Amino acid sequence: MFRRTTALWATAFLSIAVTAEKSFAFRSGPPAAHNGSTASGGATCRVCHGSASGGGMVQILGAPAEYEADALYNLTVRVTDAAKAGAGFQLSVETAAGAQAGTILVSDADNTQLNPNAGVVWINHTLAGVDDAVANWVAMGNSAEYHLEWLAPAGDVGPVTFWAAGNAINDDDFNTGDVIYLHNQSATFTEDVPVPAVSTWSLIAMGLILITAGTVVIGRGAVAPKRIH
Repeated sequence: MFRRTTALWATAFLSIAVTAEKSFAFRSGPPAAHNGSTASGGATCRVCHGSASGGGMVQILGAPAEYEADALYNLTVRVTDAAKAGAGFQLSVETAAGAQAGTILVSDADNTQLNPNAGVVWINHTLAGVDDAVANWVAMGNSAEYHLEWLAPAGDVGPVTFWAAGNAINDDDFNTGDVIYLHNQSATFTEDVPVPAVSTWSLIAMGLILITAGTVVIGRGAVAPKRIH
């Protein structure tokens, strides 16, 4: 009986230790494909952290409503929750079919890292990123911001969707007591309309207009405009 009880306690302790270890490992970055995207198959960080609701949100700032070929966009993932103490995130940009759309670039190697899986690249927090979020949470208005860049595709790949998951944490290194926020927004392709070329005769005509407008005619003579230094 004593041996059985001891074995049960050992199993329970091991289970708790594994849970804590997993949670701490996710502090260094979640597994890929857990932001609710098409390529994720709808899977989210809630499979580990639960489905608790909260009064916060996750936002994708800087994402265009229309993307241009080969254009570079600065994005910010912002996680807010007045009842929590820090946050992590995960983001991907995908076509309607769940394929990689454009290229995600790391602009802050200390706080973010790429997380590729099966032909799609996710980007998420690092351990230093979460530690920084916790340290500056109150100063940032109970929020954390993660910065990255997105290089749009070289041509029209149809509508693309930015998928983000934000994990607002209570900072106890366990996977309980956290809130997972989800958000997505789409962009359609737009042509980069070039500025019409100006002909030589148009330039000459514009020059004559400027000269005429800048010259004050007095009788038969002409006085150049006064230069103000």
